[in-house]
Parts: sequence; C-alpha cells; structure tokens
Amino acid sequence: MCKCDKCGQEVSAENDATIVESFAFGEPMLILMSASRHFLPVYDNDGDLVCEGSPSRAQYIEGQARDNRGYVYHPEFEAQWRKGFAAAKEYARTK
Repeated sequence: MCKCDKCGQEVSAENDATIVESFAFGEPMLILMSASRHFLPVYDNDGDLVCEGSPSRAQYIEGQARDNRGYVYHPEFEAQWRKGFAAAKEYARTK
C-alpha cells in the first residue's frame, strides 16, 4: 500500500484516488505519475475525520457531499467516476 499525500496514512487500492481516476478515464500512467491520495474521506474508530480524501473527485459518488471549495461539478463525468470507483474496488478485491 502507498501513503496518502495529504494525511500520510496508508491508502488501500479501492480508496486510492489515482487508481479510481486511472480506471475512470482509461489513463493507467496516472498511477505512476501521481501521488496516492484517499478518494473517499477516512474516519477513525471514534468517527473522527482522519483524511478528507479528494472531495473534488469523490463528489461524483452517490452519498458524497459536493465539493464546496470551488471545484465545479460536471454531471457528464458522474458515470465515468462511478465506473472508475467500481473498477478500483474490483481491482482491489482481486489483488
């Protein structure tokens, strides 16, 4: 496992934003060229936020809040991000 460039904690393949994006957009080189980062927020056992993940990417996943930091939401990318997230989970399962 790699470490998140935001929080320094380990990132599983199913929650790695670079892997999700790579699958979403068919760009495998992203994995080699980008630092790992949590895709979805990570919470500890007490429910405290450990890492916000990548809100600009995760906002396309059902149940995730829209990123309010100024990143525009593009509805036309929703299906790609969801497909990439599903592919990353499958990749992690078979890894």
